[in-house]
Amino acid sequence: MKKSYLCAVALLSLVAVSCSDDDSGTGIVTVNPDPIEEIALNPDDVSGNIIINNGTIVAGDAPTPTGTLPFTMDQTTQSGFQKNGFDISFGAPTNYAGAYIQLQSSDGTMAAEYWNVTVPGRSNVINNNKRKGLFNKQLSKSNDQQVEIDVDFEDAVSPGTFCYLICIYDTEGNISQPVEVCVEVEAWAGNPNLVGTWNYTKQIINNQTFVLGDINFCEGPGTITCNNDSTLVVEENEGWCYASTEINLTLNADGTFTHKDLNFQKQEFDFSESTNSCSVVNNPVEDNFGSEESVKGMWAYDEEEAKLNLIVFEETSIYFEDDMVESYTEEFGYLFYLSGTTFVNGSELRIDSQDDGISLQTFYTK
Repeated sequence: MKKSYLCAVALLSLVAVSCSDDDSGTGIVTVNPDPIEEIALNPDDVSGNIIINNGTIVAGDAPTPTGTLPFTMDQTTQSGFQKNGFDISFGAPTNYAGAYIQLQSSDGTMAAEYWNVTVPGRSNVINNNKRKGLFNKQLSKSNDQQVEIDVDFEDAVSPGTFCYLICIYDTEGNISQPVEVCVEVEAWAGNPNLVGTWNYTKQIINNQTFVLGDINFCEGPGTITCNNDSTLVVEENEGWCYASTEINLTLNADGTFTHKDLNFQKQEFDFSESTNSCSVVNNPVEDNFGSEESVKGMWAYDEEEAKLNLIVFEETSIYFEDDMVESYTEEFGYLFYLSGTTFVNGSELRIDSQDDGISLQTFYTK
């Protein structure tokens, strides 16, 4: 049974150690912006080397706005990453039908073409070229009037800056006024203070602290049918539980990174005895029953936001019980959940991140 990495949602349901540490001594280490990221990219070159699900390239300028459809964007500047690209997120009316996107240079020079991105059918929401995993991101979705368009880059898109104009249209033919958003494609690496191997010490979630060795992931079968035909609800923390004994994050000067999580089972759910007795039965855990979970990819440091961005391109799981190895590659990568604002204090590193709306503080030391 394949497990996921350290999961904030699962952690919240477990007993935690109280926190009394004073972490106010950490601070952001400023570094100079990489001048390569300030290079103005040719909008035609970028436009011809992006991939948008349900998007079609159309020659010429985007249709003229009617001005009768309200539309705003929360952010007018954002980061992009080589190969991985960037996301376009916004709220839209219930009769939203699509968006027009036209790239331009920082000097206002428009691309000779624009993208028409239509609303996908539900069967096309997930890009079949990307694995449907925990950290997988959808290419385009419309849900509760929130729209997210995922823009991927071909290899030809290099670090630099460009802008795009976006307007949306509805099923009645109304077209909003355009909003300009500028993108900085980050260079890999970027902060020498982060280079090295960082060993996990603890994670704070909603004022609860989890140290190495705490149970950090559980998975249960949910509702099962007993042999007497009644049902039994098995909570996650009553099922199979695992604890990490070693977690480290290695950031290399060439922009590559590896995150490894060595974990072992601490609680085993006995399915057969539980269905016989119609009560939760747990057995002693066998020795060496665990796995090593690792992800590899590239890292980029956003100097303006002091943010470490981890883009995963490969996942590997090694299961010790049967020596089974599972490996996956992600063509366009995904943003690892531990990406976030970094604070460095000598040999200590703290990353503040978000996972499904939950705030995480993860601490490492060299």
